Amino acid sequence: MITNLVWFRNDLRIRDNLALYSACKNEKSIILGLFVFVPAQWKFHSISYKKSKFIYNSLVILKKDLMKLNIFLYFHESTTFLQSIKYITEFCKKKKIDNLYYNYEYGFFEKQRDILVEKKLKNYKISSYGFHSSTLITPGTIKNIKGNMYSKYSNFKKKCILILLQKKLVSLTILKRQNTIIDTSHFHIPIFKFPFEKFNTQIFPIGELKAIKKLKFFLKRKFNDYDINRNYFSLNSTSMLSVYFSIGILSPIRCFLILHKYYSYTKYKKFVENCSWINELIWREFFKHLLYFYPKLSKQQVLCDWEKNIKWEKNKKNLNAWKKGETGFPIIDSAMKQLNQMGWMHNRLRMITSSFLVKNLLINWREGEKYFMSKLIDGDTALNNGGWQWIASVGLNNIPYFRIFNPLLQSKKFDKNGTFIKKYIPELKKLSAIEVHNPSLWNKETKKIVKYPKKIVSFSETKKIALKIFKFAKCKL
Repeated sequence: MITNLVWFRNDLRIRDNLALYSACKNEKSIILGLFVFVPAQWKFHSISYKKSKFIYNSLVILKKDLMKLNIFLYFHESTTFLQSIKYITEFCKKKKIDNLYYNYEYGFFEKQRDILVEKKLKNYKISSYGFHSSTLITPGTIKNIKGNMYSKYSNFKKKCILILLQKKLVSLTILKRQNTIIDTSHFHIPIFKFPFEKFNTQIFPIGELKAIKKLKFFLKRKFNDYDINRNYFSLNSTSMLSVYFSIGILSPIRCFLILHKYYSYTKYKKFVENCSWINELIWREFFKHLLYFYPKLSKQQVLCDWEKNIKWEKNKKNLNAWKKGETGFPIIDSAMKQLNQMGWMHNRLRMITSSFLVKNLLINWREGEKYFMSKLIDGDTALNNGGWQWIASVGLNNIPYFRIFNPLLQSKKFDKNGTFIKKYIPELKKLSAIEVHNPSLWNKETKKIVKYPKKIVSFSETKKIALKIFKFAKCKL
C-alpha cells in the first residue's frame, strides 16, 4: 500500500489544491496531511497576531473538512524552518511515507527549506513533488524575449490575459473518502505558542465554504458596480477576499471559474480584459511571479541600484505618529486606525499612507513594510513587498519618484463627506464635510479648538525635499 503525505503550508483548502489532488489520484493510496507551525519564523517575518488567530481557526476547520474525506491532518510545532526539516524527515521515516506532496512558496527561506527537505528525503528514497497552486499561471512561463521576468506590468498583463482566455480552467475537488487509517491520538490542534488577537468573524468568516460563499456574494451583488465604487472608503464595495488568498483558503482560479459560470463567455472575456477587480488579481499574479524570479525580495532587498543613494530619515517620533494615526492628516490617521483596529486597510488607503511615510516623512519603506505585515490579517510577503517597493519607486514597474499622493486631495475626492474619517476619528464628528479634511485650518479660521494633533510636517515642503532627494539619488548613479 502506497502512503502519500500532503504537507500543508499557505494552502489551507481542499478545492483547487494541486498537491492534495495529485496525492489522491491513486485511489488505493493512504493519504496523510501535515501542518508544521514555526513560531520563530513567524516572528522573523512579522506575522500579525490577527493573522495568527485566523490561521489557527482556519486550520481547525480544515482538519474537520479533511476528516470527512478520511484524511488525517497531523500538527507539529518546530521553532524554525531548519528544525522543521529534521521533523519532516523523521515523520516520513516513522510513517513509512512513499511520496511527499506540497505546494510551492516563493520566499527565499521557504525555497531553501524545500530544497533541503527534498534532498534529505531523497536519501531515504522518498519522492517529493512540488506544485504551483497559489497562482493562475505557472511562474516562470511568462517571460520576455531574453527569458527574464517582464519589468513592465502592462506587458505581463497582456500576456497573462492572453493565456487566461486560451487556458481551460479546471476545478480540482476531492470528493471521495480515502483509504486512510485514522489516528485519534492527535485529534485536536493545540493552541499556537504565538500571540492571538481577535478579529471580526462577520467580516472575515472562517473556512473554505464560507470564503466561496463570500466570493459568490461579491460576484452577484457588488461586481458590476465595482469599477465605479471601489475607491470610496466609506462604501462597502470591495470583495474583502484578500485574507483568504493570503493563506490559500481561496485560490485565484476559483474566482475565474465562478465568474465564468455566472456570465456568458462574451461578458467573461470583457471582464478579464477590462475589469478593475480582475486587474487586481493580475497585479497579485505579477507580484507572485516577481518573488518567484527574485526570492531576495522577501529579504527586503531591491532590484534597482540607486536606492542606496537615498538618505532616509531616522525620525522615531514621526514614525510612531504614523503608526498610531496621529500625524494631523485625517485621511492618513483614520486609515492607520483602521489598520490597527481591524487588521485590514482599503487598497487606495494603503497607497496614500505608504506614500506619505516614504515621500513626505522620508522614512525607509522597509519600516512601513514591516509594520503593515505586523498588523495585516491578510499580510502576504509578495504583495506587501511589491506594494511598498512600487510606492517607494524602487521596484519593477514602480510609479515615478515624482508621483506623490496628496492626502488632502485624496481625502476630498474619495471621502467627500468625511464619513470614513469620522468613523475612526470621532473627535472630528462635529466638523462639517469641508472642515473635516483639514482641522488645523478650521482651528485657525474659527479660533475654536478641536482635540486633534497638529500636522507633523508640511505636505508641500516635504514634497519638494523628497523630489530633490530622489532626483539626486537617481542622477548620482
